[in-house]
Amino acid sequence: MERRDPSPVFVGREAELKELLDDADAARREASTAVLITGEAGVGKSRLLREYADRAAMGRVVTGGCLELGVEGLPFAPFVTVLRLLARGTDLTPEQRPREMARLLPELGPVPESADEGRARMFEEVLTFFEAAAEPDGLTVIVEDLHWADTSTRDLLVFLLRNLLTARVQLLISFRTDDLHRSHPLRRLLPELERLPSVGRLDLAPLGREEVARQAAGIRGEDLPARDVDLIYERSGGNPLFVESFMEYRDLATAPVPEGPRELLLGALRPLDDTARSVLKSVALGGDRVSHELLATVTDLPADELDVALRAAIDANVLRTSGDHYVFRHALLAEAVQEDLLPGERVRLHRRFADALEAGVPGLAPRAAAARLAHHAYAAHDLPRALEAAWRVARHARGALAHPEALDMVERVLELWEQVPDAAERISTPHARVLWRASLIARALGRPLRAIEYASEALDQWLPSFPTADFSGYDHLPEEDRVLLADLLHARGEARREMAGDGALEDLGWALRVMPDKHRGRAKVLAAMASTLMMRGHDDDAARGARRALDLARTVGDRRSEADALITLGTVIGHDRTSGAQGRGLLEEAARIAREIERPLVEFRAVVNLGALLKYSGRFGDAVQTWRAGLERARQLGLLRAQGALFVVGVADGLILLGRLEDARAVLQSVSGAENPLGRARMLTSSAEIHLLQGSLSAAREAVDEFYRVLPEHTSAPAQFLGMRVLQVDLALATGQLDRAVERVLDLLHEERPWMRRWIWLSHVLVPIAAVVARLRREVQRDPAYEEPAEEVAAGLRRFIGMIERHGDRVHRPIEKVTLPMSRALLADEPEEEYGYWRAAVAGARRFSSRIELIRSLTGFAECAVELGDRETAEQSLTEARALAEECSAGALLREVVRVAEESGLAVPPPGSADEGASSPSSPGRDQSGGGEDPIAALTPRETEVLAMITRGCTNREIANELMISIKTVSVHVSDVLAKLGVSNRNAAAVRARDAGMT
Repeated sequence: MERRDPSPVFVGREAELKELLDDADAARREASTAVLITGEAGVGKSRLLREYADRAAMGRVVTGGCLELGVEGLPFAPFVTVLRLLARGTDLTPEQRPREMARLLPELGPVPESADEGRARMFEEVLTFFEAAAEPDGLTVIVEDLHWADTSTRDLLVFLLRNLLTARVQLLISFRTDDLHRSHPLRRLLPELERLPSVGRLDLAPLGREEVARQAAGIRGEDLPARDVDLIYERSGGNPLFVESFMEYRDLATAPVPEGPRELLLGALRPLDDTARSVLKSVALGGDRVSHELLATVTDLPADELDVALRAAIDANVLRTSGDHYVFRHALLAEAVQEDLLPGERVRLHRRFADALEAGVPGLAPRAAAARLAHHAYAAHDLPRALEAAWRVARHARGALAHPEALDMVERVLELWEQVPDAAERISTPHARVLWRASLIARALGRPLRAIEYASEALDQWLPSFPTADFSGYDHLPEEDRVLLADLLHARGEARREMAGDGALEDLGWALRVMPDKHRGRAKVLAAMASTLMMRGHDDDAARGARRALDLARTVGDRRSEADALITLGTVIGHDRTSGAQGRGLLEEAARIAREIERPLVEFRAVVNLGALLKYSGRFGDAVQTWRAGLERARQLGLLRAQGALFVVGVADGLILLGRLEDARAVLQSVSGAENPLGRARMLTSSAEIHLLQGSLSAAREAVDEFYRVLPEHTSAPAQFLGMRVLQVDLALATGQLDRAVERVLDLLHEERPWMRRWIWLSHVLVPIAAVVARLRREVQRDPAYEEPAEEVAAGLRRFIGMIERHGDRVHRPIEKVTLPMSRALLADEPEEEYGYWRAAVAGARRFSSRIELIRSLTGFAECAVELGDRETAEQSLTEARALAEECSAGALLREVVRVAEESGLAVPPPGSADEGASSPSSPGRDQSGGGEDPIAALTPRETEVLAMITRGCTNREIANELMISIKTVSVHVSDVLAKLGVSNRNAAAVRARDAGMT
């Protein structure tokens, strides 16, 4: 039977229809588009979309709707419908069939065994499928009722909106505005969607009076009297669905005045007999659509009687058919019927549905059957059956990589556990194992804190059975329980490691002791423990643990753990100058094994670490090439957006060190749609560094702000913030915020987490901390309040330098041939000592092939040479630094070169143009007042006397003797003079004074 709209004329939405048609034309000719179609229930969103689908010039138009089933809903429901419709019209060979999409469409073939980033690959396959289906004439995908969408559906939708880009795809998404309560997840998502350039919004307002008159005339076949139109308009509020409901009454003057929308909608049921109304109650409670066979089982009516009742409901425009299913003509009508049910009546109907679904419904997929059974059993208060069904739904959701829905259902099982005495027997799983599963899913969702909580809850249940406060005495447990206990400890240890929290090593150590000796799970735990030891800076222990894990993994045939152990071992020994090549070979072997067993995350980790080894050994070109190969591999696997950021950041960082800032910026922009929050955050850190080097301070600040939006501190591992925290020190110095820089540095110095013991991390923080020390020492002469933080920061820097030096010469780390002498130069008390360190830093930067570090070292070397009177060396160094800075487009470094040259009176020409201004690195940390007045004119009479004597070459002691003041007072005056002139040393002040005519 064909659908019949109760309003035969399409009224009041002509402009909106034209807007959608124009939008489709733009999508077909230019790039993908999306429109959010919003409005209150019954305002005409679905009717507009049906009219559009009938007239659209796109090659294909497909529609999928979200289901109102609560947390038991089918993940990805609208996209499953859409993809199935598209797949039916597409001939695919077995080689062309998307493998991960088989999780949504079983007819596509077997599901891949590995779930590593399967969700990301599935999203990429859906994207590619849409792009292909849109050729050559365009594709419109309609998603209705987004307010009912599950989390996974929303995630996939956001992914498509961000990444369809130039595809000839139009997305039309409808939702009810009146259903978006304050905590509704869509309310939080909408601002993000509306910021996307491809997304527009179409708000449907109620009809006006003249439009209501036209709609009513179309339904009746004749114009209505003005009095009747006024009555309908007033009572319906211009809502088209309510207008239709009023038109069910022949005599509008005597029509009952409904108490509200529900009563108005239920008026359509009044002409129906009791049997038809009873059938409608079953359809309303059955979900978005109910099959004839399921309805027949639930109603238990004779076939003829059921047919008569259904025919009456369809003729009354209450129901319509969709294939062999029945659907209410509007969801609001179904909701009105549901709300009219008595509590006992509702429970009995839910129980009938649960009985029918458990008995089996031909043609209903197991996943859909489980979801509906979970919904009806829970609503019927049939808790044992609800628990069993929820566990099955969780399993199906995991198979579809719908992690949010899987966690919802596992939490449902935990909620019902105490209320179902034989819960463990019913699902053949103990409570602790359910908590373990919840922990794993939470971690897969990127919620390690939640994962720790679940594992801890399970472990707390075990502790009373042990004689001490730890897990000693585990040997009395049966082997099955020991494995479960070890799995829980392993899960919590991994989550704690991810959060860089305390207890990770302890958990993994206990997991290793508890796990039975011959169990293959020991290899996995050993590999995790070795990796954690490496991240904590215990390299020797990590290497020993990795070798043990490697031997055991090969013995038991655990190739995943074998690859993990190889990565840890290769990374540790790869930094040793005697075994660097061997370490790189182990990483290459790990990547090969990971490819063979289809574990892309393991493969990517191996390649990332291999590139890092090359980078830290000074082989930037080889590192960039390695990471570019990883980037291409991610592209081949459909994981560019999910994992490509790992390689993009590596490539960009290598290019930054090489001084190729514009190339680095282009690489970062090549994966602008990165979906992994951590990957996006790392890309923003690299972007901020580039902006800072180029002198674009406002852009750097924007990148910093976006970083903290993408990666909130309260839910993320502290270790993920180190790079950004170091960069914020540089940014604070560049913007003249010395106090802010000190605050950031003290945070780093007081950081006690184990990852700060890694020499790689320490190498990153040395120079920024040293720069703060140098600035503080200059400020002390002007403001003694800075003396205490200056000493505290200097002491912390010396402690870090000592920690690095304790690694000894066996570690091959040429980067420290730059950072260590540069830091010592900035710490030095005597110019001669500083000069030697700067010379070593320049030599180290040349060997390390880092042009950025070479510019910095040459600039510092030149400034120190001026202090010692070696102007020729200074001029040569600045000339080289200027040329490099211009070639690298490093505007901030270029301005620093020019500053030193000007203050020293050296003949180094200024740059041809100025970039966005940054505060001079020599400007003091307190707020500076701008202005165009002559700084020498702003000096006090005493300061003018001091400057005149500085110009003559007098020492502080000579100035003190002549002016008859203390040397300490002279030091304060000198600091104030330097600050007011905006210079960093006495020579620069003398040059400025001579230029002003002082002698």
